[in-house]
Amino acid sequence: MSKDLTDFHTLDLIAPALHVTCGQVLMDRQRHIAIVAKRGRSSAHLIQVKSGMLKLTKLTARQLVDEWFDADYPFDQAVAKLLELGKQHGITEAARVALEGLSKSGREPVQESLFS
Repeated sequence: MSKDLTDFHTLDLIAPALHVTCGQVLMDRQRHIAIVAKRGRSSAHLIQVKSGMLKLTKLTARQLVDEWFDADYPFDQAVAKLLELGKQHGITEAARVALEGLSKSGREPVQESLFS
């Protein structure tokens, strides 16, 4: 069962598990897209627009579950869109390297369900 995105009154007692893969496309409530660049045991790094610039940001599993959800957005289009946003608004070196690494891999990652 997935989390109700409009329910802000429930308290989750079980810590969320990190169900993402590198290259997975996510979306927030404002319909901004992000791509998972790195994944650890308890956190993930997202390539996203933050403060008007494309950056690599580290989020905990709790932050991912609270702020992001699965996107039905094709991987190749997400990479192209983020590269374009980086050209328009600027991109940090870490985000550029991560995004180029994902685009050079030449294969679309398996998209997992964030709320498994």
